[in-house]
Amino acid sequence: MRVAIHCEVFQRAVRAAMAFLVIMPLALMPLKGFGRQKEASNPVAAGWHPWYEVKADPENPKNLIICGTGWDAEANAPFGFVYSSTDGGLTWRTALEDRSSTWVTEHSCAFGANHRAYFVSEASKVIDGKPHHGLGTTRLFVSLDGGLHWAETIKTGWADYSTSAVSSASGRLYTFFQSISWVDAPRGKRGNTVGLLLFSADGKSLAGPILNSNLRAFRYRGVYPSNALTLKSGAVVALYYGRRLTSAGWKADLGILHADTSARPSFNATVLSHPVMDWSKSCFHFADNSLSYDAGRGQLFLVYVDGCSGAKQIKAMWSADEGRTWTKSVVLVSTGASGQELYNPSVVAVSNRRWALLWNEGKDRRFGRWLFSYVQDLETISPPIELSTGSKEFELSNDSLWTAVFPTRGPDSRSPTAESNSTMTLNVATELNTVWRASGLVAMGDKVLAIWLSGNSEGSRLSSRVLDPMGLLPNASGPGGAEPVHETDATTRTILLYGGSQRFDNASRTLTIQVSLANRGLTPLRIPIKLKVEEVDSSIGTVSILNATNGMTGTGAVWDISDSVTGDQIPPDTVSNPFCLVFRMSVPVGSAPPVYGDDLLVLRLKVIASGIPVS
Repeated sequence: MRVAIHCEVFQRAVRAAMAFLVIMPLALMPLKGFGRQKEASNPVAAGWHPWYEVKADPENPKNLIICGTGWDAEANAPFGFVYSSTDGGLTWRTALEDRSSTWVTEHSCAFGANHRAYFVSEASKVIDGKPHHGLGTTRLFVSLDGGLHWAETIKTGWADYSTSAVSSASGRLYTFFQSISWVDAPRGKRGNTVGLLLFSADGKSLAGPILNSNLRAFRYRGVYPSNALTLKSGAVVALYYGRRLTSAGWKADLGILHADTSARPSFNATVLSHPVMDWSKSCFHFADNSLSYDAGRGQLFLVYVDGCSGAKQIKAMWSADEGRTWTKSVVLVSTGASGQELYNPSVVAVSNRRWALLWNEGKDRRFGRWLFSYVQDLETISPPIELSTGSKEFELSNDSLWTAVFPTRGPDSRSPTAESNSTMTLNVATELNTVWRASGLVAMGDKVLAIWLSGNSEGSRLSSRVLDPMGLLPNASGPGGAEPVHETDATTRTILLYGGSQRFDNASRTLTIQVSLANRGLTPLRIPIKLKVEEVDSSIGTVSILNATNGMTGTGAVWDISDSVTGDQIPPDTVSNPFCLVFRMSVPVGSAPPVYGDDLLVLRLKVIASGIPVS
């Protein structure tokens, strides 16, 4: 696949913009980054974010939102947030915060038609520091411009553990939630089920809740819906994880919910698997699953974590008929005898029966590293890459401390006869790197955006990175196919020449340089021809690459300039057509210090081409 690199079209000329480019071969020098980020990534927001999901506008995948639960350590309170991006995840802004009470959680979000976005947020009633969900409120916020601006449209009762998707047929928002503790008085049975709220497309009217009746037979002591998405038929599906107490002990069910498109939808539940759980050992993977949909092929793909002792596994199943039948589960990832744990997998359909997979791996949730790979035909097809390395030792961070006070147990403390030796308990917990629920992948055309939480003693943050499958997948040629392409270092046989344009846009803080590649060797340079970044730096701030073919923003970024070549080669003593390199600069706002020589940008790279004899 060849990717063209075009100059950015600026809406207005920038006066007196000076830029200088210094390009020379250099040994690999890693960029300084935050904490333990393995490669260059884009910061989304600072602080502990235990619950998050990312969604893309189906009509413009550059419009993105991340919604979920953030933590205000100073207020000792969770709050709701929406971060938005209009440039495919390169930059992010805070679009909405919900601080309606000191306990705001259970969030979900979705995109509909006409760039309309939805955010479901629950505010519990807090009395003496303790949340009372039965007195809480669900608020629906709607955006009409792809997630930039939001307005509250309607309120209803508390909807625990929500997950939401917009029906492609009706435009209505389907919100599944855990219905807490129903009681069948005549039979004396007790348990939880899943409820469904139906919001109109404008978010101003509501139907429901509609309760799933066939789940009541399981008498679940907790049932957690997640990963809602819409099918081509307009029906909406979601995963659920339920736990129930049987005569043989605790048992877990992983299943799928299916809600049709009728005015008052009926929705059924089908159990797909029974992940191992051990309540006494806190082996309870209720949030460790993910569901994705390939609309072009009508395929659903499911991944989940299984295992409590010995090897932990990420297993996968898929359905070719929109969830009516499923394959048997297979193992995608296994920790073997390493003693490592697996958490928070996310999966998303990419193309050509390929799926992207993101997961957290470590000795527990606080030490995990985030890994990314591709899956095809129910097996991984690319070695995992490390997005963040995780922690090697126990650390604390002030932004993830949580203080809780537990009142006296025993006689009423308000009574004058209360026991004088009664006590209350104050508990301070550290939640560094703990993720309650995450959906961290979204497809953007042929690329994938990954979101993950990481931190150390200096603090926590959400990060994003655009990943290009063409830079990660092995050569597609198999037996009887084309010969593999042999790529070699052509740096000493080439030179970069100024291509006719250099400009800095003060509004967007972007620097654009137009250059051409000249072949000064004795043999042709054959495509693919790539520029690989060894170092990018600026003495006046930070710099990130915006238009690399593989989506990276720093060291390791690759520009495939093949589309700037006439034909399939650059002959000796010939120059390619011009192409552009685009950077975002953190130039100080206002009166900046003078910039001389190479202070604004230093870029060192190698030229990689095929068809060159190996010396």
